[in-house]
Amino acid sequence: MEPNSENYKVPGQSILVVDDEEQVCELLAEALTYMGHQVVTAADGQDALEKLEHADFQIVITDLDMPRMDGMELIRYLVQNRNGTDIIAITGHAMKYRYTDVVAAGAADFISKPFSLDELEAKVKRVIRERELRTELERLAIHDPLTGLYNRHFFARIVRREAVRSIRYEHALFLFYLDVDRFKEYNDKHGHQAGDQLLIQLSKALKASVRQDVDTAFRFGGDEFTVLLPHLDRDQAGMVAERIRQNYNSLGLEPTHLSIGMARFRAKSGDVDLDVEDMIHRADGALYRAKHDLGGNTACLDKDSLF
Repeated sequence: MEPNSENYKVPGQSILVVDDEEQVCELLAEALTYMGHQVVTAADGQDALEKLEHADFQIVITDLDMPRMDGMELIRYLVQNRNGTDIIAITGHAMKYRYTDVVAAGAADFISKPFSLDELEAKVKRVIRERELRTELERLAIHDPLTGLYNRHFFARIVRREAVRSIRYEHALFLFYLDVDRFKEYNDKHGHQAGDQLLIQLSKALKASVRQDVDTAFRFGGDEFTVLLPHLDRDQAGMVAERIRQNYNSLGLEPTHLSIGMARFRAKSGDVDLDVEDMIHRADGALYRAKHDLGGNTACLDKDSLF
């Protein structure tokens, strides 16, 4: 029996099929492979655990009644240890297991035997679509919609993580606080759409100026941006700040320029959250001096970061 794969456009998944009936395993593997997925089979829950030790699976389709380790135990294990895995439960004893109990245990869906391959395909498609929706919602929750950079909410999570790593591994961590000089004047002259395009170009300049997968840039709000830079000494941080400023100035967005305040993380209070707030405060103070005391278009290092 071939599933109805007309207009099937969902991406192929890595799927683990778990069932103590060999014939069922083979049938499901054949059908899912036909749908475009990569399939591995396991004879029961214990066998599934062994397979999970050597590979990651996006979806696990498991029978509930099996020897050694049944499907409910496997579902609970996956929820606790493989939280990113979607689970579809199948059973020939629908009266024994309630749909609500199986879903409450952590399964995304439930199928009663006998079932058609069309039904199986529909369930798999739904699970994939829901995961893609969750992923997109998570992405939107942590990204600024205009620039594509991480947002202020995500900054609060990442800065603490990086501060903890700085303490644990005894490496330096710098925070840059950036502001566009004369941004209001540019907006008033060219309009808000042009101002938005300026911020987009600034975000691209930031990405091009820092280390990919090491440094992290954020839109803090309005025309304010922050960058977290681990594993740099003071001179290297200054070079990165200058590179950011020059890359932005090369865009020719006169009369605007960049001011940058820089601060190094200091673990001095015994409370990482207080020390993070102190670093943010010092970087903000350094930005103020860069803009107002030094006239803008420059980078200023917080005085407590000199030592």
